Parts: sequence; C-alpha cells; structure tokens
Amino acid sequence: MTTTSTDTIPLAPVYTITIASNGAAMVDGEDVTAPGTDHQAARLAALAEVRIKAALHGRPVRATVKDTDGTALPLVVDIDGTTTTLAHPHPAPSATAAPAPPAAGPVAREALGALTVAAWRAVSDPDTAHTSETADFLTETAEQLVAAGADRTETLRVIRNAHTIWHHTRDDDPDTARELAPRLLGLLQDCHPRRTADVITWSTTFSGATI
Repeated sequence: MTTTSTDTIPLAPVYTITIASNGAAMVDGEDVTAPGTDHQAARLAALAEVRIKAALHGRPVRATVKDTDGTALPLVVDIDGTTTTLAHPHPAPSATAAPAPPAAGPVAREALGALTVAAWRAVSDPDTAHTSETADFLTETAEQLVAAGADRTETLRVIRNAHTIWHHTRDDDPDTARELAPRLLGLLQDCHPRRTADVITWSTTFSGATI
C-alpha cells in the first residue's frame, strides 16, 4: 500500500476496526465476524464494512485497524475498496471546529449514486466479483436503495447481482451465505419468485436447517 495525501479528507469520522486473536472483528464496537473466523477473512470483512460507509458518505473515509499485536494502523478506505496505509496517525479534529451542517437531499442522492457505482465496480472487477464479501456488500447496497426509495430499475439490478454472487459463493462460504439468506429473501420476495425459491431451497437443505 502507498502513502497518499489526505488533506482533502475530513478529519472525522475515523472508524475503528478491532480484530481479536480469535478472529472476531468489530467496526466501532459492532460485530462484523464471529470468533473462529480466519484472521485475514476477518480483516477483509471489516474493511468491506468500512467501504460501505465510504460509499454512503460518497467519499474516502478514515479508519484505524487495531490488530492482535497491539498495533494501530491508520488507513484511508475509498468507495471502490482501495485502502491506503498512512505514514502517520490520523490528526485529531479541532475542538473548536464548527460542526458540519446536516446533509441535504442532494447529498443523500449523491451518496446513493456512489453506492451503486461502488456496487457496479465490485461486480465488474474479476478480483472481487465472486467473493462472499461482495455478496454482503451488494446486499447492504440493495437494502440502502430500498430504504431510500431509489430508482426501482437500478435497485432490482443490484438485488439480482447480490443473489447471483451469493449463489456462486455459497458453497465456498456457507456460513456467510446462511447469514445473508434471510436478508436476500426480504429483498427478493414479491419480485423474483425463481430466485426466492433458490434461496429457500438451499437454506432448507443446508445442514437440515430452515429459515
């Protein structure tokens, strides 16, 4: 990773990624992976979570990775998933700085646009297209688009892509697929009966479980 200038990136927020020795990862205290997760997989999952936050902001964001050996690694995470390691800690925001004004409607629309662009890039990149992290990212993107009442055509495209990637990765990462299944069903029902049936069939046969 290379060092880059961060002069144009706001000093806050700085997301804190914590990775325990047992593989449990958190972002700002919220669980991302469960104990027993491979350390590298936990790190990638946490970075994917911060990438979603970057897309929602519509810009790169700051993060600090607190690793098992006690080190704190300052990073910048961009909406396309690029991570840049900084040579120095993030500067503290000025205590006298005026708070940022609340986001207006156009900014929210720009954030949604950035989110859909990031989703398209993830699907188009052969290095990330068929990974469980991308399936999770697209599912989160679709949920955000639905909640915001975004363009239905674009939303349905993201939902279809989320299911397609989930379908291709579920054998390699069944635990993540199992976690995503209820969320996918919530997105697919009433609009994609064939894909809905696919999720239900797999979920009910996987380890004999039911949703």
